[in-house]
Amino acid sequence: MDGHASWIASVVFNPDGQMLLSGSFDRIIKLWDVATGRCIKTVRGDRLYEGMNIQGATGLTMAQKTTLRALGAISR
Repeated sequence: MDGHASWIASVVFNPDGQMLLSGSFDRIIKLWDVATGRCIKTVRGDRLYEGMNIQGATGLTMAQKTTLRALGAISR
């Protein structure tokens, strides 16, 4: 089961053990078929400031820029 770009934070099986749900720090939740290892569905969480693009902002520390990049306010 490959498919997350970051650490997996939680894993839950459905009651009959046929499906697995994985949630990762990459803001992605995946539903898996346990028997085949195939991803059935992928859901991506929204980033709070997605598309804001404040690339030209000045006076920000590296930590602030890192946080704003993670929130989607600064494009990579």
